[in-house]
Amino acid sequence: MNFWKKLAYSFGSMGAGLPENAFTAWALYLYVDKLGFPQQLFATAMLIYTIWNCINDPLFGFWSDRTHTRWGRRIPYIVLGTLPLALAFYLIWVPPASLLTPAGMFTPALFWYYLAVIFAFDGFYTIVIINWTSLYPETFSSTSDRSTVNAWRQAIGILGAMAGLAATPLIVAKLGWRGMGIIFGAITAISIFVSLLGSKENIHAPGEPLPLGPAIRNTLANRSFLTFVMFNLFVNSVIVLVPQVIPFFAKYVLRISDAQSSLIMAPIFIVAMLTQIFWSKVVVRRGVRTTAMIACVLFGLTLLPLGLVRTMPQAITGFAIVGVGLGALLLVGDIMVADICDEDYLKTHTRREGMYYGVNALIIRMSVAISAGTISLVQTITGYRAVANPALMAPAAVIGFRVLVSAVPAALIGLGLIFVFLYPLHGARLERVKEQCALAARLNTAADTPIPQQEVIIL
Repeated sequence: MNFWKKLAYSFGSMGAGLPENAFTAWALYLYVDKLGFPQQLFATAMLIYTIWNCINDPLFGFWSDRTHTRWGRRIPYIVLGTLPLALAFYLIWVPPASLLTPAGMFTPALFWYYLAVIFAFDGFYTIVIINWTSLYPETFSSTSDRSTVNAWRQAIGILGAMAGLAATPLIVAKLGWRGMGIIFGAITAISIFVSLLGSKENIHAPGEPLPLGPAIRNTLANRSFLTFVMFNLFVNSVIVLVPQVIPFFAKYVLRISDAQSSLIMAPIFIVAMLTQIFWSKVVVRRGVRTTAMIACVLFGLTLLPLGLVRTMPQAITGFAIVGVGLGALLLVGDIMVADICDEDYLKTHTRREGMYYGVNALIIRMSVAISAGTISLVQTITGYRAVANPALMAPAAVIGFRVLVSAVPAALIGLGLIFVFLYPLHGARLERVKEQCALAARLNTAADTPIPQQEVIIL
């Protein structure tokens, strides 16, 4: 596949990163701090949302694996789900005035509206993005291609994340929340449609799909996947938590405006984006597991000093340094899932990317609940109450925000490091998987011509 098609496929990362990061970072701030949504009730909504994720992520992945059309298994879902995804994202930011008090504040009806729109948003997001990511292992088979393409994906995804996190307050200041929803919704749809220009799939997928029960059991019994997904859960908990805390940190610790908070968010993602090519070369040379361990140590250590910053220049510098380790952590995840899917193919003789990406999405979406619960717990313990004048914020709450950007995420990354250390698919074992997958491709191995049992790696 040529460069332009690889680049086109990678543009899907914009559609994945932009709406998700805008939602995770700013929905909490809009509904709790601006609209007066009670923090405990918001955490309840996110818990219910997580349960919805527990249902839709593996279920939609399973349906995708079992779909057979003349246009393929994945692409039809992407085509049909993209516009509803963009609309649902827009609706998050425009709660009807009839659901607010005359002063524009919370009423109980707003809880049900918020729950409905985030259910729709997450459902269509899952349908589109799981199918888009499921095309990645099938389209790109070698470690070199996967690391190169994923570097492009992550770089573009970081641009989307920067827009969702750092550009949001700037756009809101000029155009309001409605204007932001329209612009970001349109960019989401366009970028996903562009990605189809570089997407390809085997319309006649090899093997007979497993029934739902065996499919889930095989997935959860895979030690490579279990250790990876726990590592990924803790990493994503940090990636969700820190941007959610930054608006509060900026307002109550640094005492700067919402618009200025983008100057804190931007450096971490700019540095992460600029390091993608470097980290992709490290993956090729040192392996994805070693790269992930290095990144965990680096990321965790650089998070700790953030709790001590007192000025905006210190914050900008500190978050920029954190971006170096974040760049690697953003890169390695999809490469590891692709390797796990290859290993699974040698054992089941069928491609099950949808199920693996679905269960992975299910578990890492729990990071949203972990983040919301952690923030709610710290805010409750420290006595946080929204105030118009940041100088009136309780001192204990200010300390709480310092802890939430430093010690708490560093501890979560430490847990992730333990699981990536236990990840077994590396070294000679991974090389054997690559060799057998290459042999299967050359021999056009499919369900009708199973791979000899002695060739299959046993966990």
